[in-house]
Amino acid sequence: MTIDSATLAYQNRSLQVPRAPAQGLGARSASGGTMIDRSSKLYEQCQEFESIFVNMMLKEMRGTVEKSGLIDGGQAEEIFSDMLYDEYAKDMSKNAGFGLADAVYLELSRQSYRAG
Repeated sequence: MTIDSATLAYQNRSLQVPRAPAQGLGARSASGGTMIDRSSKLYEQCQEFESIFVNMMLKEMRGTVEKSGLIDGGQAEEIFSDMLYDEYAKDMSKNAGFGLADAVYLELSRQSYRAG
């Protein structure tokens, strides 16, 4: 099954976000004809970098939400929230299509091509 878009529903509003179509299994053509090998170790590391970036973004967003103190879970809640948002970040970087991993992969591929 191919997903062509993602739908975000928030407060009775929905936002349709189109996805870029993949051109082939595990690879996508970028500008300049460079192919992205999504099964390579380099791409896995680039996706991990994107996940860390998204996690940092989510952490900053979470910091803007005020806690009421009424049902504060203390240190256990903080630990659980950190682990939960780590998983959110990993899932978002794999499925949301931010494109940061692709851009980093292309740049590192160019750098290794020039050095070789």
